[in-house]
Amino acid sequence: MKYKFYLFFLLFLTTFYDAQSALIPIPGTKFSMVPPNDFELSSDFTGFQSEKTKSSIIIVDFPAAYSLLKESFTKEALLTKGMELISKENVKYNNVKAQLYKVRQKAFGKTYLKQILIFGDETKTVIVNGIYPEEFLEMENDIKTALFTLTFDENQNPNSQEAAQFSINTAGTTYQFVKNLAGALMYSEDGLLPTQKGRLLVSGSLGEFSTLDPKKFTLERLKALPDADQAEIKSVEKITIDHRSGYEIIAADHKKDLLYFVAIFSENRYYLIVGGAKEEQEKNLEIFKKIARTFKVK
Repeated sequence: MKYKFYLFFLLFLTTFYDAQSALIPIPGTKFSMVPPNDFELSSDFTGFQSEKTKSSIIIVDFPAAYSLLKESFTKEALLTKGMELISKENVKYNNVKAQLYKVRQKAFGKTYLKQILIFGDETKTVIVNGIYPEEFLEMENDIKTALFTLTFDENQNPNSQEAAQFSINTAGTTYQFVKNLAGALMYSEDGLLPTQKGRLLVSGSLGEFSTLDPKKFTLERLKALPDADQAEIKSVEKITIDHRSGYEIIAADHKKDLLYFVAIFSENRYYLIVGGAKEEQEKNLEIFKKIARTFKVK
């Protein structure tokens, strides 16, 4: 089911990380927000973060129907992604029906709480995710208040690709830029998302990161992809891209679709390049390799 991707993406984004008075435009989006005090614009994702408390507010605009996507936020579905549903309520956002979830998730030895506001229409769903360590429970009301200040401006220039802290070059290939999803750049062969054609995602870590075993980490992140927990690993190669070391994995998921996965490590951060294709796998593999080697950190 294609909505598995969106739930995975939400999980992928949410394990790290007195209100102000003015709306602040969020680069890469057409949204603005009044964040809580001590929150600043993030350079890693579309939203705000507090370095002091390791809290964040992440805005994601999915090209999927709200009526369908919200149904994937069940207690059981969230639990499979390591998230415990604490509460769920129907609310109003700008006089539009919306849902507000509160969930708990453990990650890297810490417990995080999340206030997740979801709204949209039949063409898109907006997820506004406020994440904070359980030890900072007193931030809950400020974060919840900030979620409802989110404002859409059709005339705001998102500069979607330029807002990312990295870049790739798809010139000479059939791949087209589709969307900036919370700081991750999405591409596909037909310019659509979701798509049945080849697809490519480029993203970075949310905040600082460290690992003693980059190869093991790369394999574990691959296995965390939808339908990839039993992936058939065909090759794992050490590579260097943009003067940074990493690993390149070629695999097949349980449907025998091509999975291309690259993790690049840079001091205390990492970057991921993830490709997938059902058809013309050899052709797409060569394209993925070509594009991956154009990756650059700005």
